[in-house]
Amino acid sequence: MLFMEPEETRYDLRWQMLGIHVRVHPMFWLVSVLFGLGVVRLGVHYLFIWIGCLFVSILIHELGHVCMGQIFGTRGHIVLYGFGGLAVGSSALDKRWQRILVFFAGPLAGFLFIGVLFLGLWAADREVFPYYFALAKLQLGLPIEGIWIDAAAQDRLPGPIALFTLAQLFFINLIWGLVNLLPVWPLDGGQISRDVWEGMAPVHGRAHSLGLSMVVAGLLSIHCFLVELGRQLVPIPVGSLYAGILFAVLAFQSFQLMQMARAEEHWRDDHWDGGRY
Repeated sequence: MLFMEPEETRYDLRWQMLGIHVRVHPMFWLVSVLFGLGVVRLGVHYLFIWIGCLFVSILIHELGHVCMGQIFGTRGHIVLYGFGGLAVGSSALDKRWQRILVFFAGPLAGFLFIGVLFLGLWAADREVFPYYFALAKLQLGLPIEGIWIDAAAQDRLPGPIALFTLAQLFFINLIWGLVNLLPVWPLDGGQISRDVWEGMAPVHGRAHSLGLSMVVAGLLSIHCFLVELGRQLVPIPVGSLYAGILFAVLAFQSFQLMQMARAEEHWRDDHWDGGRY
């Protein structure tokens, strides 16, 4: 999802699944713990559940990238680290539309995972299913109406640990999947945006995509900070201090990259003459 592949360490966890090499950098566990410290007040075991949900969800996301890349002939591998992951080599393709599908396949894998989870919950108990659906809407920040469940169905509701696990899976795969599709570099949506812009405007497309990334990330940063103050910029009450800082960093990074892209354009305009230097 973010930045460059980290160097290997003796503490890396490695295995192979579906013919795909997977490596988990120790920083993945450390950062996951730091971001999940807020749930410790519920009990230490909730922290481990949070880490497990994060691990499974990000792994599914990266598998989506790599599997789609394999359809087009690439041999990618997965690295989980920091607060995200990388599908290294999965988008190393010449055709623009193939790269776009590879970028989109990560969030899509998370959406499909939630779809299968919903189907399983519906098949297991159709009378309780509206409660799970309302829980997912709550994670999306959407309003929920009164939920009527008869007394017999209420007795079949899962305990707090199971509900916490479902809530985290809904949040990570739905919210993060949607955020990942925003045109913010270097998220999946930002990479899709760059390919689309460069397809429409080969010379200035990269700068345009980074300018869009800067604006969207900047607005999201402001929104997240406002949510912390009990307000909102857009009608979605989802945000946090950490998310605000992250989007602020991404907005500044996009601004720097946009300036570099424009400098390259000016240099090319000054030195390119009829296809010759």
